[in-house]
Amino acid sequence: MRTLATQVKLRRLIRTFGESWTRLASEPLERGVAGSVIDRLLGLSAELRVSWHRESLARPLETPLEGYVAESMRMIELAIAGLQQAGADLDLLRGDFEAAALPLEVFLRGLDAEPALQRSA
Repeated sequence: MRTLATQVKLRRLIRTFGESWTRLASEPLERGVAGSVIDRLLGLSAELRVSWHRESLARPLETPLEGYVAESMRMIELAIAGLQQAGADLDLLRGDFEAAALPLEVFLRGLDAEPALQRSA
């Protein structure tokens, strides 16, 4: 399975989330500015979903694995959405985001390595 486009989108989202989190945690931003930061993250998350949908059509995963990807993306989006709530615990949300996004990145890399592993077995 080729997931390169999805991996690129996920890495961009991870990097942008980190930069945005630092900005939100260090500076009290006006609601409008914070809203635009969150909108950007949600836009990147939507791009990630579209990319995954396209790549997974070529070779669908088994139901439990597809469920893992869907749940990871859902957790990513919930963590992003939580950033815009007044009084949100930014450290907790960063942890939630990373707990979903980082293992998903490793999982996607593994999907691309799968055919090579089958050939060598």
